[in-house]
Amino acid sequence: MRKLAVLLILLLALLGACARPTPPPELEAEGLPALSPAPLGAGERLRGVATTTIVGDVVARVGGDAVQLTVLLPPGADPHTYEPTPADLTAVAGAHVLFVNGLGLEGFLERTLRNVGDIPVVPVSAGIRPRPLEEHGEESHAHGEADPHVWLDVRNVMIWVENIRQALSALDPAHADRYAANAAAYRAELEALDAWVLEQVAQVPPQNRKLVTNHPSFGYFADRYGFEQVAAVYPISPGAEPSAREIAELEETIRRFGVPAVFAETTVSPKLAEQVARDTGVRLVTLYTGSLGGPGSGVESYVDLIRYDVNAIVNALK
Repeated sequence: MRKLAVLLILLLALLGACARPTPPPELEAEGLPALSPAPLGAGERLRGVATTTIVGDVVARVGGDAVQLTVLLPPGADPHTYEPTPADLTAVAGAHVLFVNGLGLEGFLERTLRNVGDIPVVPVSAGIRPRPLEEHGEESHAHGEADPHVWLDVRNVMIWVENIRQALSALDPAHADRYAANAAAYRAELEALDAWVLEQVAQVPPQNRKLVTNHPSFGYFADRYGFEQVAAVYPISPGAEPSAREIAELEETIRRFGVPAVFAETTVSPKLAEQVARDTGVRLVTLYTGSLGGPGSGVESYVDLIRYDVNAIVNALK
């Protein structure tokens, strides 16, 4: 009888727990996985895969020629809506490690990993405190609560560099000194880049530092460099069309704040942004956000991307 009573109490407690709504998760960054040295043969390089061109560029700067790197997304592809190809699955299946942005950016990731088996996954954004994603519409954003666009604050990419160095050194300890030297040199370059951004944005009067973007991707940039992200053409994500009401509210926001430009993106169709710019009589300026440019674009590295975007924003708003 005593055992039966205990079982009944446990059952009632379980039912009560099931009946209670699950509380919303805290905003937490992923941690780095525990990694062991990869089984590399004589003369064999570590095989790494990166999801986006931006993640790939940073991994390449730290790994150098000691890493055989494959980048899944081509230049111009939107990580929010990308569909992996059979070649992508083959590359991931044959890799020693997969580097991802994390924080829900790569919507295709869970399905990809399900199809290729077990592979170490390194979220380069581990340790970054994610900010809540700003929503500018009637529905919640597809990413959930965390804003994944961490790379638009240069200081966050310095954290990427350290995470990548740690992961590569654990997987390939024979080249740990090389990874450390590469990381230190690149971090110094990023420190200078961050200081340059602060100097450039100082040219924009504080009252002009209002951003209307294609989707809410500039929150980290705004927090670090003194801007306000006041509205977005796609208030939820680039894959969700805004309603007529949301477009009307966006145009009213532009007029109310006297915003002189709408910022489109190379990875998202500019049609709606063009319409909004025409309706409100403001400039349309294209930025690089989720992807680097192709060969000859002048935006072939992360440093290029930040310099291009900052120059475009400052020239449009100052």
